[in-house]
Order: sequence, then structure tokens, then C-alpha cells
Amino acid sequence: MLKMKCIAIDDEPLALKLLTHYCSQVPSIQLLGAYTDPLEGISYIRSMQPDLIFLDIRMPDISGINIAQVLDNDTLIIFTTAHKEYAIEGFELDVVDYLLKPFSFERFLKACNKAEERFLSSQKKNNREQAPDGKVISFKYNYRNIQLPLHSILYIEAFDNYIKIVTPDKTYMPLMTMKTIQNLLPETEFVRVHKSFIIAVSKINSFNCEQVITGRKHIPVGRSYRKDFLEQMEALKRG
Repeated sequence: MLKMKCIAIDDEPLALKLLTHYCSQVPSIQLLGAYTDPLEGISYIRSMQPDLIFLDIRMPDISGINIAQVLDNDTLIIFTTAHKEYAIEGFELDVVDYLLKPFSFERFLKACNKAEERFLSSQKKNNREQAPDGKVISFKYNYRNIQLPLHSILYIEAFDNYIKIVTPDKTYMPLMTMKTIQNLLPETEFVRVHKSFIIAVSKINSFNCEQVITGRKHIPVGRSYRKDFLEQMEALKRG
């Protein structure tokens, strides 16, 4: 799973403790820091550029509204506040959500799911902008942002909580689900043949209803994927 790097800023220690606990229960979130001092939080934002910020509004020295106004437009924000009168300002800033304290874990999770949808949509958009012809995919691996040409991918395999992206020269193992990586790949160039395998169509040497051969790798065709796989290959043959 491609996790959102996030931080939390709230001048109330108990509220910050609850946020930290909630974040630990959401697989799509990696909480990197929690700050009661908003100025320390701003310094961290500038140096680490998190994907998501849980941000209180009414704080000493500077308000969450002021912080949100100067952030990069790509930074996702979820306001967490006890003051509902700020809701209009929050939505004018196009924040992901506005959590009114005290909020339940279920309400928190709903906000996180909305953030994840925006995050994944942004990732897909960035891939298209970096390569209008869809020839590059971006992901994080070993604390680095990898830009991998699609033509170099042989196949992708599920591996515990990771996936293996196999190329002729190297194998990458980012923390990501098969569903996430499949959503980032062009459907006409990659096909899922098994719950554990996605294959680059151009790298298929031969196939039948039971298996696919790509390079030296023999990959099984799952029963539930067989019909769609064979139909896609037939359409490619005709087209």
C-alpha cells in the first residue's frame, strides 16, 4: 500500500494523543510527527513536505487557517477543531474534511478515506503529467521517489504486504497493494492474470488458459481471471 506521509498539529496534548492513536489504526497513513507547537510543525512541513496534515484551527501565535493558506496546493488538509464557525473558511480552502471535536474513530476514518481518494487521484494525475503517453510510473521505494519506465516492467507479483515490480535488471519492492498498483497502470498495456500477478502485455512470450510465459517466468492464470484475460488477448489480436 502506498502510504500517505502525515503530521498532526494541535496545541492540546490530549487531542494530539487521540489523533496519534487513531492514525496508528489506519493502514493508509504513516504518521511522521505530532506537534503541540504550530511553529515547529510548520518547520517540519517545509523540510519534509508531508502528503496530509491534521490541523487544529485555534492555536496560540498562528491559526490553522493561516497555516493552510500558505501551504502548497498539493498538501491535503483535514481540520480538527472544536469551533464549528470556521467550517466555511475550511471548505473555501478546499480542505479534505472538517472534523468537529470530539469526533469518533469512524468519523476520522471516513475523513482518511476521502484523503486517500484524493491522494491516489493526484498520483495518477502526476504520472500522466510526467509522461503524457503513460510511459512512466511513480512510487516510493527505500525512501526515494522512483520514476520507472513502464516498458521496463516484465510483471508484478504480490509479496506479503509488498509487491514485487520485476524488470530485466532490477526488482523493486514498494509497500503497496496489487489494487493500488493496478489502478496506476494503463489497462491496455497490463493485464491481471492471477490474484498475485499482473503482466505487461508486450512481454508475454506465449500463453494458454492455464499459464503465461514472460521471459523465463511461468505464471499461472487464475480461474477467476481467465475469462477476462483471454478476452483481452483476443481483442489485442484483432486490433
